Amino acid sequence: MSDIENQARIVLEALLQTAFADCIPITRDFAGLTTKPGIYAVRHRLDGLLYVGKAQDIKERFRGGHKSITWAWLADYDHRDVAIATHTLDFIQWQSLSSELEGIILNMTKPPFNVRIPTRD
Repeated sequence: MSDIENQARIVLEALLQTAFADCIPITRDFAGLTTKPGIYAVRHRLDGLLYVGKAQDIKERFRGGHKSITWAWLADYDHRDVAIATHTLDFIQWQSLSSELEGIILNMTKPPFNVRIPTRD
């Protein structure tokens, strides 16, 4: 297993091990979300991982609208049962690893709300 795959597993574990009560709830302004870059997971209290993504500013990514929130609403999920877990990355990690980390995590988990999951070469 490569170093990048190990890092992806660490990030995924952090996203999944965060207690649901410690995830950021869905609100109008997403006040609890960080403005830092990182990998995030939209999770359902019972159904688990719904969506994984990356953003340079996680809070702004959701404030600008996000399909996973719309799809959760369309899937008839109660908004109190959907929340966001985050794992921040430093600038160097963001620049050099964020896309690859996201791709590995998507391939490992195949969340139902991620339409396109990149294939690895």
